[in-house]
Amino acid sequence: MTLKLSKTLKKKRPTTDADLLAEWLADSFIVPAGISRGQPLLLHSFQLGFLEDHLARDPEDGGPLFRTSVLSTPRKLGKTTLASALVLGRMCEDSPIFLPNFRGAITAPTEGHALIVPQNAIALLEAVERDDLKLRKTPAPGYLSGPKGGHFAILTGSKTQGHGQDLDLAIVDEAGLLPRQSETLQNVFDATAARDGSVLLTGTRGDAPEYNEIINNPDRRTAVHLYAADKEDDPADPKVWAKANPGLGKIKSRRFMEDAYEKAAKSGSTVEFQVWQLNAPLSPTRQLLLEYQTLSRAYDEEAKPIPGESCFVGLDLGGSASMTAATIVFEQSGVIQTLGAFPSAELDLYARGKRDMVGTTWVDCAARGELFETSGAVTDVAEFLEELAKRIGPHPVLSLSCDRYRDAECRTAMARAKLVWPLKYRGTGPKDGDNDIRATRRMFLSGKAKLKRSLLLEASMGEADVKVAATGSMQLDKSHPHARIDVAQSLVLACSAYISNSDAPPPEYEVTVI
Repeated sequence: MTLKLSKTLKKKRPTTDADLLAEWLADSFIVPAGISRGQPLLLHSFQLGFLEDHLARDPEDGGPLFRTSVLSTPRKLGKTTLASALVLGRMCEDSPIFLPNFRGAITAPTEGHALIVPQNAIALLEAVERDDLKLRKTPAPGYLSGPKGGHFAILTGSKTQGHGQDLDLAIVDEAGLLPRQSETLQNVFDATAARDGSVLLTGTRGDAPEYNEIINNPDRRTAVHLYAADKEDDPADPKVWAKANPGLGKIKSRRFMEDAYEKAAKSGSTVEFQVWQLNAPLSPTRQLLLEYQTLSRAYDEEAKPIPGESCFVGLDLGGSASMTAATIVFEQSGVIQTLGAFPSAELDLYARGKRDMVGTTWVDCAARGELFETSGAVTDVAEFLEELAKRIGPHPVLSLSCDRYRDAECRTAMARAKLVWPLKYRGTGPKDGDNDIRATRRMFLSGKAKLKRSLLLEASMGEADVKVAATGSMQLDKSHPHARIDVAQSLVLACSAYISNSDAPPPEYEVTVI
């Protein structure tokens, strides 16, 4: 298949390797998929700018001007296509940057990630009925073979990948997802020594410390092309979308961004949207339980339960250092109330606040009636439950949810406090934890939650993270070793019971008239 070079590209006479490569790509290939499918493979200005740096040569020794080049953008902005095009440029004989006996390799957090660029290179060739390169599957995970000795290896996902290679080009895809203390970046850099090669790093920022250090503090031989939103930017602002997504509307549609943001907002957390679609400097494996805007919309200083309505209670049992906390959610009004307690022995509330790195927060919570002290060196749960029962007053308790691993302690305390509330046991693992977190977000996003502003709850929410596993399941976790998230734990237990009850099908009665 023969393609004609676009008039726009012909206006500029190619002067650099990047220009020559761009001209060849536009003449030789078409976009195989996406909103530009079937059109000539024209590089966007941000892609061409990146290639200018990556292919630039040092005038003194002829080696790479930049040993390492980084292209960090949000997802689905042509990073894979660009890397594939560069591989084709090095391995296809009619390319202006063809390198005989080329040696390259790609690595990534997993073999699946590492296969994407080679597979895309083959897709570009097949779209124009070319067969310059072959994708070999043996030995696993495979490699691309080309004319005149060209070889592009696909490396495994092991932490020592890249060690012992001699490469003209080393690509690390999805570098932001590399595990901590991975040797990969150093290994691939060392692999370019013998051939005076270069390293190309791509991917969203993620939370890989080594990758982010390169982005934030590049040396003089590192070129960083970063397109990202800042942490303080409004993720709902289309101007922020355009700032972080070069070529928005040409590679990734604006409608997709609208849909992705709406989906994130309704889920209760925009962290994933900011990480993947805006490349913001946030951790993709950490979220807030509730964003402050969502929490503050539930604030109502007139919020009061309906007289006599039933309620659900979530209980998180503490110890000598941790807080014992409870959250009450009323069945009809959706009103939420919280209560916490520390043992009075050994440390006063001021000293505890200093130890927990929250200043005078515990003292202030006590002054507001949200926190009190029990006797002993460990929180007396019976005393706590007695105070909790007073706060609940004449409202039937439909269930008390607590950690199943502390059921004996809970039952003993309830017996001492002479309470007979129905018990509901929950786990903190990915099954129950994920369900409880989603229920909490659902309750607040639906507008059913109402509460007076609680300093105790805000303090706990600020210390709580939601840890997101690779499977997408969520668990509540401490943001640092001294964090006090006990109230947040009790909140998700109570909200989960509330949502479970509201989702239950209404009872059906059959009446037989005799």
